[in-house]
Amino acid sequence: MLVLAVCMSCDEKPSAIAETAHDAAATVTATVSTPPPPPKPPVVTVDDSSFVVTGDKVDFTGADAKGRIVGMLANKPLVAGQTLEVDALRDVMMPHFAIAMEALRDAKVKAATVKTAQRDRTIGSLDVALEHGVPSSCSAVAMVAKDNAILVWPYSGATAQRFTKGLAGPDITMGSGALRTLASGCDSPLYFVAADDTIKWGVVFDLALAAKSGNPKLINAVVLTKAPVPGRKVTE
Repeated sequence: MLVLAVCMSCDEKPSAIAETAHDAAATVTATVSTPPPPPKPPVVTVDDSSFVVTGDKVDFTGADAKGRIVGMLANKPLVAGQTLEVDALRDVMMPHFAIAMEALRDAKVKAATVKTAQRDRTIGSLDVALEHGVPSSCSAVAMVAKDNAILVWPYSGATAQRFTKGLAGPDITMGSGALRTLASGCDSPLYFVAADDTIKWGVVFDLALAAKSGNPKLINAVVLTKAPVPGRKVTE
């Protein structure tokens, strides 16, 4: 009996060792076969004082802010030809937001997904085209004027519809509705938004996002970095 027990013990040990070796090999195989996650484009943060990407910052008040941002982006991977996420605060003044958009465009960024807090404090997302073909003459344009009125007209020019300021600021409901209606009669995925230099980005964001809602034709907004003349043909 003792001899039999010893023999049985001898038979079990190789089995246990084999199972351990098999488990270890499986773990190594799983580790080796799992590819690393693909690299992602950097996320841009814009507030009213600076442009930040992966820890590097350019102040808008410095000399040649746009040129320095373009130079900074040139040293970042996955920028040219990409769609970048841009986290922008509501209180960014339009001249500073324009610098950010122009710098991204000059750095060959294809498009931006701009994320900004809405008036109810939830985060909204707006697809902004930085590269686009020749716009249709009927593409819809909306601008927030310095008196907070919203003006809407076609890209090629025509008498602008004007919606005066509401009780709490620009009349986003009326302005976005007119922009959406004008766009519905045009076979173009682009629509254009702009504002006077005294206006904050959050207002323009609200207008663009509200206009897009309920209109599947409107895919990409184009933020005009220079305020156009209401009713005149737009020149970018």
